[in-house]
Amino acid sequence: MVVNVDLANARKAVSFPVEELTHFINGGPEKTVRRRWLRSLVDPQNDPIFSNIDQPFLSRDQYYILMIKRLKKMLQLKKLHNLQRDDWGYLIIFAMELSISTLHDLFFTPTLERQMSEEQSSKWLPLAKDYSILGCYLQTELGHGSNVRKLETTATYIHETDEFEIHSPTLTSIKWWPGALARTSTHGILFARLIIDKKDYGIHSFIVQLRDERHKPMPGIEIGDVGPKYGYNYNDNGFLRFTRVRIPRENMLMRFSKVSRNGHYSTPPHAKIIYDTLVSNRIGFLELSTLFLSKALTIAIRYSLVRKQGDDYKDLNNENLILDYQSQQYKLFSGLSLLYASFFNKIYMQKLYENYIKNIGKIDDNLMAEVHASSAGLKALCTDLVLEAIENARQSCGGHGYSQLSGIPNVLTYYAHLVSAEGENTIMYLQTGRYLLKSFLIAKKGSSIGGRLSHLSFYSKILMEKCAAETLDDLLDAETQLCAFRHMYLRLLSNLDTSIETSAATHPHGYNGSIADHMIDIVNLSRAYCHYTTLINSHERLQSVKKEQSAIYPILRALIDLYFINAVLNQFGDFLIDGYYTPHQISLLKQGQKKLLNIIRPEAIGLVDTWEFCDNNLISALGREDGNVYETLYEWVKMEPMNILERQGKTVGYEEGLKDILTGKYLKEIKEIEIGKVKPRL
Repeated sequence: MVVNVDLANARKAVSFPVEELTHFINGGPEKTVRRRWLRSLVDPQNDPIFSNIDQPFLSRDQYYILMIKRLKKMLQLKKLHNLQRDDWGYLIIFAMELSISTLHDLFFTPTLERQMSEEQSSKWLPLAKDYSILGCYLQTELGHGSNVRKLETTATYIHETDEFEIHSPTLTSIKWWPGALARTSTHGILFARLIIDKKDYGIHSFIVQLRDERHKPMPGIEIGDVGPKYGYNYNDNGFLRFTRVRIPRENMLMRFSKVSRNGHYSTPPHAKIIYDTLVSNRIGFLELSTLFLSKALTIAIRYSLVRKQGDDYKDLNNENLILDYQSQQYKLFSGLSLLYASFFNKIYMQKLYENYIKNIGKIDDNLMAEVHASSAGLKALCTDLVLEAIENARQSCGGHGYSQLSGIPNVLTYYAHLVSAEGENTIMYLQTGRYLLKSFLIAKKGSSIGGRLSHLSFYSKILMEKCAAETLDDLLDAETQLCAFRHMYLRLLSNLDTSIETSAATHPHGYNGSIADHMIDIVNLSRAYCHYTTLINSHERLQSVKKEQSAIYPILRALIDLYFINAVLNQFGDFLIDGYYTPHQISLLKQGQKKLLNIIRPEAIGLVDTWEFCDNNLISALGREDGNVYETLYEWVKMEPMNILERQGKTVGYEEGLKDILTGKYLKEIKEIEIGKVKPRL
């Protein structure tokens, strides 16, 4: 493989051990070896079914069928090598990015594991794990999404037959958007209102069979596809309407909530336990964020080390690599800082959630509230920023970034749905904000707050603080960074609390009405708090890196420092308004931003190569590992179907109409033109 000279030189200039960073990302050398072996299983050189070379030119149906064939092959590999859950997840990433079975693996099966009784699990889990049934997650409806409590589908208990009757009572109650529903799934986890003797017990989950042994919809079930989407079009997102469908009582997921034969309802220990899969999926979105952003940045940074543009002011006979422009560095290195900050968030939330699941049913309300609030806020902030960063990466590739052959539009449109999946981001911010307001009210009354909000007990002291840092190094001290965002978010929280209470005193709908009038402020508060949380997660992890993997610490620290500076400068007014920072300190941070771009520049290629994406996985002419961008673009466009027909002597559209236009025949075919015969419509 002949590697582009500029790209090869850039790799030689990297000062940190790229392999060590790869091990850190993967969780150790053994896991790196394991991942590389898994990737080899789906190498297209071993089996052409895994080749993505023609993926940009496939129709929706062709791509779906290819994914089904790949899934079949991968399930054979899974069985052959006895692959467990983590291995299977990586195999999907290497082979398919997002699989037809993703919702089965990430939503359906984990929900069965966590929400079913032992008796139910013994029946359903073996079927799900063997893929004898394929499942989806039936939550979102045509008229309701984020507001889960207002879902309309009903599950009414029928005493006489010991069954639930599932029904879609309105047009807006049709299940809408579930992935893998339209053609793939045989069963679904249904969220519906539990009705017993005309009493509504709220949203509960049920397992429902959707298709029979011939894969045809069950009686009373209407299933279809929701049509073309912004992206991820091979996935069969569908709609589902129930017309009085009966299911056994035992199909209600009964690990926590229960309904007995006589219709007696037993409440769960915590009302929000039913939503634990939502929390799990939000954390999964943090992992998907690092996956998609690392792909986009790999493409954009590799391309930026090949593409030359503009005269070199030092040598007018040469052009500059576009990564040598400060503006390009700012776009892409800001994305790098976000990538690694998101990675640290993912690590923290995974550990928090593992503790949550380990003790589910025994967890106190405070920890459950923290898990829900943290997962909601970080999901929102992360997906908002990552979507913007992927688009910045696309724009940084100039005109070629608009081509599907660049690979980034595919990344962008696949990722975009995450800002509204499992809760639209504004709603997620509002959940986190209300948690903060509630905790602040408790602290004001003198009660102690545990966990990460323990500092609320000293909020008045914190609000009096001013930053005393005199140099850039002082400003970038880890504790100083945390103090800055803690002070800023607490000031927003305190001011918001005062404003809401003042407004509530005269508001016709009291406190809740006042909350509704302050939604913009609540979102801003939540974003500030989530930046604070991100910095805590990052610096806590960096402390262990400094002790155990010191060779990669400096560059990771530089990235988090850049994340901090960007977060401050994007809302520096909130730090200046009460004098916490001085204008001089803001000026120092601006200087620091430029300094960090220079530090990161020679390390950039190592920071993306460390994620080890192969060319088949990137599906990008611009992001090729060898840097042969232009050769690849030229070869790939030859595979475009209309170009193939052209080489065969068939010009699409010529016989169908172009010929008549160009020869004037279309004029001769006009049989009659009479002015005024056809009166225009007014």
